Amino acid sequence: MEMEPGKIHTIDFESETLGETYEIQYYLPKNFSDLYKHEVIITFDSQDFFRYGQIERAYEKLRKNEEIERAIIVGVPYPSVEWRNDYFSPNGDRHDDFVTFVARELISWIDATFPTLKVGTSRTLMGDSLAGSFAFSVAATYPATFSQALAFSPFVDDAFIGRFQSQMSLMHLDLYHTIGLEEDDFITISKEQADFLTPNRKLNDYLSSEPLEYTYRELEGGHVWKSWKPELEPALKHFLG
Repeated sequence: MEMEPGKIHTIDFESETLGETYEIQYYLPKNFSDLYKHEVIITFDSQDFFRYGQIERAYEKLRKNEEIERAIIVGVPYPSVEWRNDYFSPNGDRHDDFVTFVARELISWIDATFPTLKVGTSRTLMGDSLAGSFAFSVAATYPATFSQALAFSPFVDDAFIGRFQSQMSLMHLDLYHTIGLEEDDFITISKEQADFLTPNRKLNDYLSSEPLEYTYRELEGGHVWKSWKPELEPALKHFLG
């Protein structure tokens, strides 16, 4: 396995529990050394976090100025729009299985492979749109394992809000949640008309009343990386500062 710092690597990961192979990406920072323990950032829709969000550049800039702690970035890309609907969407057929995969197999592999801190408060999940719903879903299901999560413009419905309502230990969580003011009427990647703003405000109403660390931001703009990318630096500082 390649461990060259400052590069995005890709491997095929065979899941024993799901009997499937997934592509996993990982980025080791430029000053990576296994003498230090690292925090872990896991991004869903990882090819977009690298390509459009340029998350590794945001990380390196903040790290160079010593504004954040050492971290490695691991990512789960999506092979197709259909796959994304099956695995990342909260209503997808494979959603719950994939949540289990991340919480049991993926994090075990990360902790066995890299020098990590191995506690929930040193792990941050990130996702955009359906992948943002997925990041929140994993955190809501396993709040002690993954205490920190960011969702840019997640898909939300009443059943999704119910995932948080049924979880007793939300106090472990630190969530960062954004939605765009232009997301009251737009066309999704699946070519469907959607209003994300209203249900995201409903989720905000609920989470704001619960005993957790919670940051909510309504952004100028729509369901695009142009709105999300500027949020990466403040989010990294929030979670890794």
